[in-house]
Amino acid sequence: MRIFVAEGYIQALLFALYPDGRVLALDGGCHCDVPAMESMLEKELGRQWTDVKLQLVSHIHPDHAGAAPVLKRKYGLLMAAPEGINRWYAGAGGFLQHKIDISLGYFVVYAMKKRWKNIYYRRKVCMDHVLKDGDLLPGFPDWQALSAPGHTNHDMVFYHAQSKTLYAADVILYVNRRFQLPFPVSIPHEMEESLLRIRNLDVERLILAHGGVLQVEGMAEIVDGLLALLARTRLSPLLRRIRPLTRFSPALKDYPV
Repeated sequence: MRIFVAEGYIQALLFALYPDGRVLALDGGCHCDVPAMESMLEKELGRQWTDVKLQLVSHIHPDHAGAAPVLKRKYGLLMAAPEGINRWYAGAGGFLQHKIDISLGYFVVYAMKKRWKNIYYRRKVCMDHVLKDGDLLPGFPDWQALSAPGHTNHDMVFYHAQSKTLYAADVILYVNRRFQLPFPVSIPHEMEESLLRIRNLDVERLILAHGGVLQVEGMAEIVDGLLALLARTRLSPLLRRIRPLTRFSPALKDYPV
C-alpha cells in the first residue's frame, strides 16, 4: 500500500493505492479541491474513479467533508463516516455553527495567504456506511476506525496495523515543524482520552491532514508533548475571542464547558 499526498486548499489531499489497483480516499478536502483531486487520481496515479472503492470522512468540517459529497454524486463513490456526524450541524444552532465553521475556514485561508475559493458545502453527510468505534472499513478490513473526539464530538482516526500507519486526520497537526493541537479543542477531556488512546498504538508512519506523511518512532513522545500542551494551553487574545463561536453545535450540549 502506497500513500500519495498533494497540497489541497486547506488540508492535504490523500489517497492510499493498493497493489491490486484499489484506492482508498482519506477524507475529501474542500469543495474547491475536486479538480485537484481529479487531476491527482487520474494523471498522477493513473487510476479511474471506479478504482476508488471507499471515500472516508473523518469529521464534518469544510476541509474534510466539502469535496466528498461532490465526488459521491459525480462518480458514485461509497462514503463512510462516523456515527453521529450529522448531529453537529442539526437544528438552529447547527445551522449557525455551519456558517461559522465556513468562516473559520476562511480565517485559515487568510492566515495561509491563499486566494479566495469556494468552500461552501452541505451540512449533512449522506453516507453509505456508518462507522462505529473499532469498525473495520468496508472493502478495506486492514484499516480500523477509532473514535477520537475532542476537536468535535465525532472525530475518527484510522489505523492500519499491518503497516503501522495511522491517519490522524485533525486530531494531530504538524505545522511550522511542530506537532500541534487542532483549533478548536471543543471537548478537552475527550481530547486527552483520545490522545492517550493513540499513544498506545504501534505507529511508524503518521499521516496528517495538516502536515502530510511523516516517519516516526512511535507515538509516545509526540502524544506526551501534546498532552503537556493541552494542559497548559492559553489561547491568544484573538483565539480567545473566537472560541465562543465554536460552541453552537447541539452535539456539544452533552459536554460541560
